[in-house]
Amino acid sequence: MEVEVLKFYPFELPGRRGGLVGYADVKVGDLLVIKAVRLMRNRYGGYYVQMPSVQLGDRNYEVVEVISKDLLEKIRRKVKEFYEERFKI
Repeated sequence: MEVEVLKFYPFELPGRRGGLVGYADVKVGDLLVIKAVRLMRNRYGGYYVQMPSVQLGDRNYEVVEVISKDLLEKIRRKVKEFYEERFKI
């Protein structure tokens, strides 16, 4: 399935090694657009994505759950590449 990053909203705080890098709107095939996918950096410099979620009380609930690990990896790779090509210095 084809994955495309439509928009990326950088949200990086200077001096932080880990945490939120930005938000992305991701198109999956011609079927679905997922808004507000979070690109996160871990403290070792690696990247991962978090799907949109809502907070109810003291818990967060994912709004979108990607069941396929391959699709989740494609989304992570595309968002990371998009960020590195356009925003990383």
